[in-house]
Amino acid sequence: MALLGNILWVLFGGWLLFLVYTLAAVVFFPFFLPIFRMARYALWPYGRGIVTQNQLKKYREITGIKSDDSTGTAALRNVSGLLNILWMLLFGWLLALCHLLAALVNAIFFWLIVTIPNIGANFKLIRVAFMPFNKVIVPKKVAEEIEEEIIKKKLNI
Repeated sequence: MALLGNILWVLFGGWLLFLVYTLAAVVFFPFFLPIFRMARYALWPYGRGIVTQNQLKKYREITGIKSDDSTGTAALRNVSGLLNILWMLLFGWLLALCHLLAALVNAIFFWLIVTIPNIGANFKLIRVAFMPFNKVIVPKKVAEEIEEEIIKKKLNI
């Protein structure tokens, strides 16, 4: 089902969104990696989920998986929080609003049936477009497993 959703998404504008985000990644070169990560997610959004670096760190602690948590990684995590705030104030709110409006337009044309999957994809992209730094895009099952393990740990199950 995810493959069909991705194919429809790409055919009906995902490729254009990918090109726009890739162009933005080139123009804003210092922020290339997070923006290009967002571009790849915009090209193929179905079957993938979003987790934060902090969720990934907690998951690794819970499961006992070793991670490279050097001082540079911790500093980068702190800097990415500041970059998220800067991005949110300058561009993030506008990109999130554009994805919200695109979802609403797709909802208006729901009778075309093909636009229905695009509604969900645009809502998924709002989260990444609003604050792209400190996000990791993983397969959907992995994202669900990470969130489930963190919840189990919080509830002591």
